[in-house]
Amino acid sequence: MVTIQEISRNRSRVSVRLDNGEIFWLTQSDVYAEGCYEGKKYDPESFYQWIRICQYPRALNHAVSMLARRPCSTGEIRRRLMLHHYTEEVTELVLYKLEKEKLIDDISFCEQWIHFRQQRGYGPSLIRRELKYKGIPDDIIQDCFDRQESCEDTSGALLLARKAWKKYSSSEDRLKSRQKVIQFLVRKGYDWSTARSAAEEAEKE
Repeated sequence: MVTIQEISRNRSRVSVRLDNGEIFWLTQSDVYAEGCYEGKKYDPESFYQWIRICQYPRALNHAVSMLARRPCSTGEIRRRLMLHHYTEEVTELVLYKLEKEKLIDDISFCEQWIHFRQQRGYGPSLIRRELKYKGIPDDIIQDCFDRQESCEDTSGALLLARKAWKKYSSSEDRLKSRQKVIQFLVRKGYDWSTARSAAEEAEKE
């Protein structure tokens, strides 16, 4: 058996703490409808089933609302749901539902993100860091980059280098200007070799 040890109210939300230390966040209407009170005992299976029934619809709506605004990775949705105190079990059930309905696809998301960020002039290193932060697995990131044409990386760096030369070439000597262009490209996520080649190529134009 599990026992409700403490019920705490915070505005419209209620935290229910069990004697085993677990804490669950619910609405006041959930707790009222169930007739919860401190000291009430539950069969564990029945209690966790009740939590699933209460949390799952709200968690699913939360995730769908995120996807309605923009594409999201599995990791982003998982992080957001956990941040809003949905249980790990409910979170995984929501992710399973979204994957089954083809509403989330980390491979497609990764490919779109790479293309979008390359169009904005960002290099592979920065894009990789962004994707890792969004929870995309390393193998998916690598596979998606492997499918990209290498010329896209070079052309993006060259385009940025041309713009950077216009900014840095007017007031300083060529060597310092070239160094600033290279540093600018490295900050954008290009490796040093690509940045140097693009800076030198743009300098010749």
